[in-house]
Amino acid sequence: MDVTVAAVAGRTPVVVGASDLTTAGAVRRARRAREAGAQAVMVVPVSYWKLSDREVFAHFQAISDSADIPIMAYNNPATSGIDMSPELLVAMAERIENVRMVKESTGDIHRMLRIKELSGGSLPFFNGSNPLVLDALTAGAAGWCTATPCLRPRLCLQIYEAVRAGETERAQTAYRLLKPLLDFVVSQGLPTTIKAGLDLLGQSAGVPRRPLLPLDKERTEVLRGLLETVV
Repeated sequence: MDVTVAAVAGRTPVVVGASDLTTAGAVRRARRAREAGAQAVMVVPVSYWKLSDREVFAHFQAISDSADIPIMAYNNPATSGIDMSPELLVAMAERIENVRMVKESTGDIHRMLRIKELSGGSLPFFNGSNPLVLDALTAGAAGWCTATPCLRPRLCLQIYEAVRAGETERAQTAYRLLKPLLDFVVSQGLPTTIKAGLDLLGQSAGVPRRPLLPLDKERTEVLRGLLETVV
């Protein structure tokens, strides 16, 4: 986190993941992010026990009150086991001072449209589903949170810029070129594929932390082919 904030040097906002199994732990992480110079924190509620809406709300309220930093509420039930509905997300944004934006990663475009409808378009939402990027940006997503630009940033930017400019055909062309790589990254897992891809590009980022394992030889060659195709 400190290295990232220093390297960015104020050129773009830094959003730090500040999730923890406990509210106290998440508060500590969020405070540390603020002290490091981050502009916001991204929080996904995680718990061994399934949390109720009341518990999720109280979790975010405590982080907001204690850390005093803008919060991106991150909905990713596939990895966290907790699904925050559009109604809950909008309610938190309306009633908790520092909840300012949402990252929606279920891959359901209807949820994004529901967030837009319930908030009257006032709550920025970000797409966290790789294959959904074109539909999400077209539906009004404020941005796209993903690791794929680490490997092929140009096409990712093209999609974003083309949608913002209303150039539908250019956006679709860039998306078709990028989609095989997007699908591969999702199917093999972001940490594993991004680290393998960076290594292929001559920017080694080490191996994934156990229990994740490095991409095997066969899939590494598939990734190599995709990177050669998607320039």
